[in-house]
Amino acid sequence: MKYVSLFSGIEAATVAWEPLGWEPACFAEFDEFPSAVLAERYPEVPNIGDVTKMNWKKYRNKVDLVVGGSPCQSFSIAGKREGLQGESGLMFEYIRAVREIRPRWFLWENVPGALSSENGEAFRQLLSEMDKLGYGLAWRILDAQFFGVAQRRRRLFLVGHLGACPPVGVLIEPESMRGDLESSAEKRASLAEEAGRSPRSAGFKYHQGAGAGGVGAEPEQSPTLTADWHNPAVYPIDEPITMADLNANTAIGYDMVGTLKVGGDAPSVCI
Repeated sequence: MKYVSLFSGIEAATVAWEPLGWEPACFAEFDEFPSAVLAERYPEVPNIGDVTKMNWKKYRNKVDLVVGGSPCQSFSIAGKREGLQGESGLMFEYIRAVREIRPRWFLWENVPGALSSENGEAFRQLLSEMDKLGYGLAWRILDAQFFGVAQRRRRLFLVGHLGACPPVGVLIEPESMRGDLESSAEKRASLAEEAGRSPRSAGFKYHQGAGAGGVGAEPEQSPTLTADWHNPAVYPIDEPITMADLNANTAIGYDMVGTLKVGGDAPSVCI
């Protein structure tokens, strides 16, 4: 498979597809820093830069797929919701590239807010234009945390294939066809197991729990707030509280935590 990548960034698509033997014909990235990254990592792949100035017809019959995540800023619910009047209006450049190249496949990626932008009119326009070009369409929101990535990142994926049949199989995991879906808790636990950590672990300081074994934390043991690297910890054990305990570097007892430490002493608060 050969593909053209628009709005390439540092090229996540190539990182994912390179192990499959898929080859990029060109990138299209305008910003200076990601362009420098692409030049360093993929010096043999041309970067055409500004998508608005490109004649894509030169790639017709030469590539199988067009991929791209056009700017999401004005689609995002975290932005001003300007829709196609803002940066996200570059979606039309993606449509133009597909129209001129006429690949067998295309993949468009964006934020879930694209579905509701302009009361759904922006996404309807995208579907309408691709339908006129003869593509069968399928779309779905997927979350990176369920695909081996330690990050919650929900994204909308629209897949198009030349022909009337919608390519729904591309976006469905075969093992879930029976409707026997793994719960989110089970999925998180399996991902944590693959990473060698407990799903209950959290934290990034080296001393967060005697059994943390490095970066991480132990279940049922949590560090208190700290202003330096020497924070006491809370242990939920049922023992009498003594003045010695209150003056110790570690507070013990139910509902008892060390206060914010700003000096050499760490007084404790018992609730």
